[in-house]
Amino acid sequence: MGEPAPEVRNSTPVVVVGGTLNSLGVVRSLAAAGVPIHVLATSRACAAGWSRHSHFVLAPSLEGPALVQSLVNLALRLRSRPVLVLTADESVETVSQERERISGLYRFSLPGHEFVRILSDKILFQEFAQREGFPVPRAVALTAADHLTRLGALTPPLILKPANKLLVLKGIAARAVRAETLERAKAAAITLLQSAPQVLAQEWIDGADDSLFFTLFSCDRNGRLLGLFTGRKLYCSPAAIGSTAVCIAAPEASGVLAEQTMRFISRTQYRGLGSLEFKRERCTGQYLIVEPTVGRTDLQEEIATLCGSNLPLLTYRAEVGEPHIGDSPQASPASTCTAELAWRSSMKYRRVLRKAGISSVDGFFRWSDPMPVLYYYGYERGGLRLWDRCHRSLSLSPNSLSPPTSRQHQTGDRAIR
Repeated sequence: MGEPAPEVRNSTPVVVVGGTLNSLGVVRSLAAAGVPIHVLATSRACAAGWSRHSHFVLAPSLEGPALVQSLVNLALRLRSRPVLVLTADESVETVSQERERISGLYRFSLPGHEFVRILSDKILFQEFAQREGFPVPRAVALTAADHLTRLGALTPPLILKPANKLLVLKGIAARAVRAETLERAKAAAITLLQSAPQVLAQEWIDGADDSLFFTLFSCDRNGRLLGLFTGRKLYCSPAAIGSTAVCIAAPEASGVLAEQTMRFISRTQYRGLGSLEFKRERCTGQYLIVEPTVGRTDLQEEIATLCGSNLPLLTYRAEVGEPHIGDSPQASPASTCTAELAWRSSMKYRRVLRKAGISSVDGFFRWSDPMPVLYYYGYERGGLRLWDRCHRSLSLSPNSLSPPTSRQHQTGDRAIR
């Protein structure tokens, strides 16, 4: 389960933007050190908002001018310069654009805005990776119907994704579509281009869910690596194209993936928290970069903490100016967990992991912090689903009744990972 987090004597608060399961992992990672934590979310109906380790703060939005104003108001109320931790792409875009205003009120580190823009856009990242020699799948950019002929340069099956992830987060465009043939790929592209101005079509990397690997890392404001963790996904939900459902440490891949990640950090002049996702091709064994995460934590962030590499805490310590403990297991660039311990996003996977002889930790459940799991399994997975079922069976119009509380920013991770 990893070593206990080192004591932090500094009382500077931290503001975690977002209330998802991702955010809950960050809250619990920081809580072991007694750090004052404030969770900024649009509704109390979120996992991190119910943690006993955090103070909930309501915000009208987690992006745009409303987020900026909420951050300004909170900093003034706290009468300090808190550490800022972001957990969603839309918040990263806003903070990056308004960094000059926000940096006077908060402590945080991000890559330069141009790199934030490149790493947040699938087409721009594909072009950057190809130019810099990073291993990525073959792909083409589609920006109009007359570009569909470009698909002929690729070998099916293909996966098509909107270049702008925010369109997916806002429900404007579909997340990703797998096409087995060129004809189906063209049909999928036509549909996607109706809601997304740019689409990336990539050759599918052959391999199951457990061929997906990732590195989680953090760099200080000077670009020095604070910690790097290598992990592996066992299951995704939905399978093949979904978010992390179960993950473990991957010490067997730490050497090659750490090397690629260090080169990525150097080339992008990276600052702050981030990650890279890789997929190992079945035939060649080569690790190809699927996509980066820039400026925020990831859904599976807590597996690193459980295995002894508490990246949120290392980031906090760096932002408040505490000395970097170079020989600490948490500070080791390739810190991994050799024991088979899995993090899971749902109770659904408990039996299959037990049969495989793998110990697992539920992302929502802790005996010492029980409210998030009671909220999620009792309300989100229970009460709301029952409400929806009754609502449908009675054939009520959407405006005739409304559920007990808002469903915005629920615990499911809204990032495209």
